[in-house]
Amino acid sequence: MAVLRALLAVCAVLSLGGCWRVYESSVSSSSDGRATMRDMDNAIDSTTLQQAQVALSNQTWLYQNPSGRDVHYSTSDGRDFLWRAEAQQIAVGEWRVEIGINHPKGNEVAKICLRYPSEARHPTGGGGPGSQWHCRPAGLVLFFVKERRAGDVLGLANRTQVPYVRVAFDGATISQLQSRIGR
Repeated sequence: MAVLRALLAVCAVLSLGGCWRVYESSVSSSSDGRATMRDMDNAIDSTTLQQAQVALSNQTWLYQNPSGRDVHYSTSDGRDFLWRAEAQQIAVGEWRVEIGINHPKGNEVAKICLRYPSEARHPTGGGGPGSQWHCRPAGLVLFFVKERRAGDVLGLANRTQVPYVRVAFDGATISQLQSRIGR
């Protein structure tokens, strides 16, 4: 019986051994995957406080995250208005930039921080209460900003209710959102 188990184990190892090479060559070692990771690392390491400040100050921006696209309007005085997919209300919060430690590298980088004091849970997926600052490397945030426009082009600062309830992965651009809400 032990010989049979050993033989089955050897067969399993031999048959599955090639799977890692297929995965490795088609996904993790693909030139696109490595280039994307390298681009993200470069963005994280090279984005300055000033670049982060300018990138968000008085801007409407689309941020791609795992649960869909968030639409923000960030004022120049540190307020942030968030239109989340599938939300009924605009989340009103604050934003700032600071220098912080980039984990796991341990180097100092510019970070973009958001908080939403009136929200029970942090709406940007940061975990914890909305009143806590949730900071991410600025280069990483900006890497996933899909589009920006100067000013409050969707009128988010003057709303409490969302213009309409968006589906998580609608893929809409800022121009398409403007068209849908008549702005």
